[in-house]
Amino acid sequence: MIETIWNTFHAQLLGFISSKVGNKDASEDILQDVFVKVIKNIHALSDEQKLQPWLYQICRHSIIDYYRTRPSHPQMNDQATLDALIADDENHEQQAQLSRCLHTLINALPENVSALLRDSELEQVKQKDMAQKHQLSLAATKSRILRGRALLKKKLIACCEFEFNEQGPQAHCQNDCGCQ
Repeated sequence: MIETIWNTFHAQLLGFISSKVGNKDASEDILQDVFVKVIKNIHALSDEQKLQPWLYQICRHSIIDYYRTRPSHPQMNDQATLDALIADDENHEQQAQLSRCLHTLINALPENVSALLRDSELEQVKQKDMAQKHQLSLAATKSRILRGRALLKKKLIACCEFEFNEQGPQAHCQNDCGCQ
């Protein structure tokens, strides 16, 4: 399981850590520390649906620990930076919830559009490549993606309330739609 987690999240977590630390070597060290913590504490994860938020929480705490061990670091003196990392926990959990909801709702769509939406919206595959993969014309691919987006929009509106603020869109999904 740890190997799967590493293969799935390694690049993503390294990018996140690098964006907060700005030093490649330190970022790689922090990531190694994160995976040591994952190995030691994986038994405490009771819900596999919460794996990604749990990993990011470990990353944020490891980044904070990194700055605390370097009090002369300019960002360590900026309490707002550390507060932002801690507050990012809540925002990331909301994003993870919305991501789970999107996966669930896309998978509930008819297969002829759900596969295309997974490729297009979640995997960021180019439409030309999707057309080849699914043996469709480019026009048919674009049409199905548009139809799928319209169906997904209806499901999202029926299931979730959205509010927009300075942190971006915030979604509050209802349990009865199967998203959570």
